[in-house]
Amino acid sequence: MLCLFFSDVHITLQPDIAFGGARVLIRQIRNKIIDAILLRTHRNDVARRQLKPRFGELPPEMWGLDVDSAGELCVAGWSVRELAEEHGSPLYIVDEERLKQNYHDFRAAFTKHYPKIDIGYSYKTNPLPGAIKILHDAGASAEVISEFELWLACELGVPPDRIIFNGPGKTVSSLEKAVSLGVKLINVDSVDEIERINALAAQQNRVQAVALRVVTSQGWSAQFGIPIAGGLALDAFRKMKEASHLDPCGLHMHLGTGLKDPDTYFKAVQDMLDLGVELAESLGIRIRHYDLGGGFGVPTVKPFEGWDTRLLQSGRPAQLIDPAAAPDISVYAKGIAKLFAQYVDTADPDCPEIVLEPGRAVSSSAQMLAVRVLTVKEDESRRLAIVDGGKNICIPLGYEYHEILPANKMREPQVQPYDVFGPLCHPNDLLVQGKMFPRLEAGDTLAVMDAGAYFVPNQRNFSNPRPAAVIVSRGKSRVTRKPERFEHIVALDADFSPDALS
Repeated sequence: MLCLFFSDVHITLQPDIAFGGARVLIRQIRNKIIDAILLRTHRNDVARRQLKPRFGELPPEMWGLDVDSAGELCVAGWSVRELAEEHGSPLYIVDEERLKQNYHDFRAAFTKHYPKIDIGYSYKTNPLPGAIKILHDAGASAEVISEFELWLACELGVPPDRIIFNGPGKTVSSLEKAVSLGVKLINVDSVDEIERINALAAQQNRVQAVALRVVTSQGWSAQFGIPIAGGLALDAFRKMKEASHLDPCGLHMHLGTGLKDPDTYFKAVQDMLDLGVELAESLGIRIRHYDLGGGFGVPTVKPFEGWDTRLLQSGRPAQLIDPAAAPDISVYAKGIAKLFAQYVDTADPDCPEIVLEPGRAVSSSAQMLAVRVLTVKEDESRRLAIVDGGKNICIPLGYEYHEILPANKMREPQVQPYDVFGPLCHPNDLLVQGKMFPRLEAGDTLAVMDAGAYFVPNQRNFSNPRPAAVIVSRGKSRVTRKPERFEHIVALDADFSPDALS
């Protein structure tokens, strides 16, 4: 047997031994290759026909922003350009009122359809203490995945019974701290953790509530959780039930990030509910907390798809954002509540709690990153704008499309496409390719939208200090994070001192 691979096409040849010979084999290979080419061409044609049209630049109203009479982008009445001039560029800008409204809207969507809801904000999404504190003051719990985040939640005054501890790689010291605090839930990610948590709880003579992160028929698996399939999750619960200092009372899942398909959630939730029934019947375990994770997509960000990658590789711009592609969160809430109603009595005060761990859905659109144009290069084939913040502070632009608005030229016509690069000496320091802008020049301010999800946790001081952050509301602005100074970058280097450098 001879196997040939052509990209996504797999060809298997079985020479006809009865008639044998090289000519037969060559003819087989030729025909198979022709068939493969035709099949791939057909697939490409189908994909092209299914491509959505390019949409225009999203209006600032999508983020609750205004444009003043001078054509300047304003957030909560503050000029983005003026904020960047006052506090330095690059600059993170948090819209306090929008952040609070996003949280309340998310929570209300679920409480409208189900009586017991807990919202644990995902610290890993945007670990900016000032922004997180706003959410806690609004009522959010904390969802953490590391000892640092657990420490931060405690420093921000979050009660232990409002903290959920997740993550595939929990250290012994982090588990020891979580158990000593008596956090609401530790979501077990591997069988090894069961014995470890039980031993720590025994040392402190307490019973720790635990859930199990399961792999459903949908979404991420890889290094995460324990599969429901094959009875592996059931076996893990059996071990937790036998552990004298554990209270196995929850199921947890997390399907991905930026997802925009409600059916994905509904199928995964049904997998969890079916497992809950099996746990009750076979082990007598009652699930009190169904933790559905986060990962809900937003209408103003679009993950790059296969065609976007091909377009970018050919020097063309990616497909723009279609806001209608992201269902409203109420669609998820109503569908999930409907599923739960098939399994539990929602009128019972003792019905299980639904826990949600949103990050992007709450904070993404409430934060932007202001950057300044340093220089513009033009030739016959392309126009480049180099700005003062690149992949060192906006990693997500490498895998998803974010709107970038010309903050000080909002009323000027978009006349030509630009490739916008950051300041790093790295060929891949590209923010956006072939995007239409007004004519740009040094000193212009650009606003990178939806910087409230995975910008701050992924930032690094690659040859440059990390930026400041301000929180704004109507009539009020305050610095929530000072800009990093050069000395901060090398503060922990033992060999850095005036004497060592002299």
